[in-house]
Amino acid sequence: MLNSQGPVIWVVEDDVSTQRIVAENLKQHGFFPVLFDTAEKAYAVLRGGNLPALIILDMLLPGMSGVDLIRLIKKNDAWEKIPVVVVTVLSREDSPGGGVDANNAYWINKPFDTNNLIETIQGILTMVK
Repeated sequence: MLNSQGPVIWVVEDDVSTQRIVAENLKQHGFFPVLFDTAEKAYAVLRGGNLPALIILDMLLPGMSGVDLIRLIKKNDAWEKIPVVVVTVLSREDSPGGGVDANNAYWINKPFDTNNLIETIQGILTMVK
């Protein structure tokens, strides 16, 4: 969850420009971003036992959706406490699964304000300490 460069934050996002913007802002605020372009890749690393402090997750991903990854995270006792911040163009109600599984995550709509994202992450990590 922590490394020498700060809390590890996973960014699961298939859009390269969004990945870059989020990663740069995370680094500027003392976080260590790890980037994934698919939910499957993030899930494989979770299964290997490497857990982040928080996951930033897009809903619309190729292959496994963001909702599918949330379901897998919340069903596993070792992972269920990992906070998930969804950053997507979809509303909760429009997300796959009708928002039911999306209620297990914090929600920020695209386009988003990077300051709001950072403040949300800082607030969440303060609560879960």
